[in-house]
Amino acid sequence: MGSSTLVAMLLADGRLPTGGHAYSAGLEPAMMGGLPASSVPEFLRARAVTSSRVEAGTAVAARHAVLTGADVRSVDAAWAARTPAPAVRDASIAQARGYLRLAVRLWPAASSLAQMRGASWSPSRSVVVGAIAAEAGLGADELVRVVIYDEAATAAGALLKLDPRDPAETTKWILDTCEYAEHQVASLSTITEPAGIPGAGTPQSEEWAQRHSRATHRLFRA
Repeated sequence: MGSSTLVAMLLADGRLPTGGHAYSAGLEPAMMGGLPASSVPEFLRARAVTSSRVEAGTAVAARHAVLTGADVRSVDAAWAARTPAPAVRDASIAQARGYLRLAVRLWPAASSLAQMRGASWSPSRSVVVGAIAAEAGLGADELVRVVIYDEAATAAGALLKLDPRDPAETTKWILDTCEYAEHQVASLSTITEPAGIPGAGTPQSEEWAQRHSRATHRLFRA
C-alpha cells in the first residue's frame, strides 16, 4: 500500500478507525491525579523519553522479529515486563485489537497480522504497530517517530476535551515534544532483540492509570 511515507502518515492520523479516540495516552489519569493543565507540555516531554521510549523500542523490535521470522511473542513479553500496571497493559491490548482489525483489511496477504489476530495470546499495541511497519515497508526510524508523535498527539488531543483551549497551542506542544525526543531516534531504530527495549519506567503514571481504571466518571479509557 503506497510508499512508507504514506503508511507513516496513515498510522499517525488520529482519524484512523482503531478506537484511538477513547484513549488519552495517560493524560486523563494524570489530570485526575492532580496534574495541572499548565504542566501538560512537561508531561508530554516526560512521556516521550520514558513510556513512549518503551513503546517505540517495542515496535522496532517487533518489526525486526517479523522481518526475520523471530519470535514476536518474546517481544511482547519484554514489553509487558517493562509495563507493570495491569491497567496500562489492558488498554494497550484493547487498542491492539482495533489496529489488527484494520490491518488485516488493508494488508490481507500479511501472514504475521493474520496470525496475531487469530492467536491464543493478545499482543500489545506497540507489537502490532511494529508488525504493520514490517508488512508495509516502514523503516525503523520512521516507526520510532510515528510512535512518539502518536503518543504526544493523542494526549494533546485529549486535553482539548478535558480543558478546552486553542488547538494551535497544543499543536505546537506536539512539535516541540517530537523535536525534544529526536535524539532518541537513532538508538531506538537499531534495536533488534527484546532485551534491547529500554526499561524507562514511569511509576507515578502507572499509579495514576490504576486509580483511573477504577474511576466511575471519566471521558477516556486510559
